[in-house]
Amino acid sequence: MFRQRCSFIFVSIVTLLYLSVSIYNSSSKRTIMARGIFIGKGAVTGMGADVRRRPRGIPVNRELVELAKAAHPNLSISPPDLVHVTSVGWGRRIVDTGNLEKRRCSVFGKELVYFFLSRPAYRFGRGDEKNDQLNFFPFVIVLSPAALPPPYHVYPFDTGAYMSGFYDEVVDPSIYIDDYELEPNLDSAVRHIEWAFVGPDEYLDAKIRTGLAGAIPQWRSVAQSWIRIASLASVGREKPDRRASAIEFAYGQSIDLRQGHGRLLIFPTQLLEDPNGKNTAFLEAIQKLNIEFTTYDWSPNETPDSFADIIEQTLRCHCEARAA
Repeated sequence: MFRQRCSFIFVSIVTLLYLSVSIYNSSSKRTIMARGIFIGKGAVTGMGADVRRRPRGIPVNRELVELAKAAHPNLSISPPDLVHVTSVGWGRRIVDTGNLEKRRCSVFGKELVYFFLSRPAYRFGRGDEKNDQLNFFPFVIVLSPAALPPPYHVYPFDTGAYMSGFYDEVVDPSIYIDDYELEPNLDSAVRHIEWAFVGPDEYLDAKIRTGLAGAIPQWRSVAQSWIRIASLASVGREKPDRRASAIEFAYGQSIDLRQGHGRLLIFPTQLLEDPNGKNTAFLEAIQKLNIEFTTYDWSPNETPDSFADIIEQTLRCHCEARAA
């Protein structure tokens, strides 16, 4: 009888412990999922979903727009070009079809096509790994924004990198991502360059205006936070992340390159010709688009990232030639 009673008590205790753990786990999972950091199918990692989902009733705090407008009501520099970086494999398809298609963006839940202003700041997912296939290396498309429709959004950094946690070491978690958003037009981006970088050359070099942080009140937390994020792109850092201060443009429409938007293509020389033959079909496709092109010398078993400097130098020459 005593043994039966002890067994009953033991089973009851185990059952209660199991139920308690189950309830705790269920509650914890709901809490974690609510914060957007639950690791599983469809999960949002990095900063989490709450960073981009502003609760109802909390106004947007567009300090960057306000400060730039106050400092530079009139623009003094010409609009820069837009830069889209993809792989050779996808670049060939874009040239063949003449269409830069929008694709589903996991950050904003919309079909968008992305660019950076003047900078080839995009990073490949495995860009630091050696590869011997030409299709995995950079292909750059430079466009004029003049005749394009208004962008869906303009941000002063790569939003994908932001949401993936690449800026977490300096980011202020109490600030919503859309507080950093600029106005969805080219003038707002140019004004931001003049306010934060002085001019196009400093922007290309990722050199923030000297003394900018000290000239802004500390209660301007969005601006102060952006300066810390942008500092991650500084050349003086051991591993500068050029995305951290590159101005991002996203468009909600596909871009037809046959409408005269294209200015320049940059791709490997070996896409046109190598010792085994010439790619005349691709050359004819480029000629139909009426876009200038320049090439860089590719070799197998290099990393895609290793060509970033030569591509950036080529783009800088393009920008300087346009400004001259």
